[in-house]
Amino acid sequence: MEDLEAAIRSLKIAVQETPEGQPEQATLWNDLAMCLSGRYEQTGNLQDLEAAITGTEAALEATPEDHPDRAGRFSSLGKYLSSRYERTGNPQDLEATIGLSEAAVEATPDDHPDRAKRLGNLGVRLNHRYERTGNLQDLEAAIAKTGAAMEATPDDDPPKQDG
Repeated sequence: MEDLEAAIRSLKIAVQETPEGQPEQATLWNDLAMCLSGRYEQTGNLQDLEAAITGTEAALEATPEDHPDRAGRFSSLGKYLSSRYERTGNPQDLEATIGLSEAAVEATPDDHPDRAKRLGNLGVRLNHRYERTGNLQDLEAAIAKTGAAMEATPDDDPPKQDG
């Protein structure tokens, strides 16, 4: 935990000292958000999750439209909002995480190694909305996205504990 705390302190300083518009600014915001999310996972402190969301929003805003990291930042923000939805039950977070998951899939090339994971995440989030609303269209979409994720997964891909 000491290393994580030191990383958070260092990244906060780096973010503050990096002039706006510098190319590395998005990466620093993203790295800080990942560390804050990691601390949230260890402590359950909702303020860390809120700060991770804010940091990822800043990273996404600082990432050019055509940048290859943009899809990953959509995915990360969707993950953090999904965590907040699971914690608070706020349906606005669920809607936002579905939109971000769709954007992540859309921005991910068909041959990208993270495409299957992003399709699977979208399927899970659509299923959450189905569970909340009972809308069969969400269930059908969840099944379709999960099936697409399975098709996009190489046959030799090892099973993962957390996708």
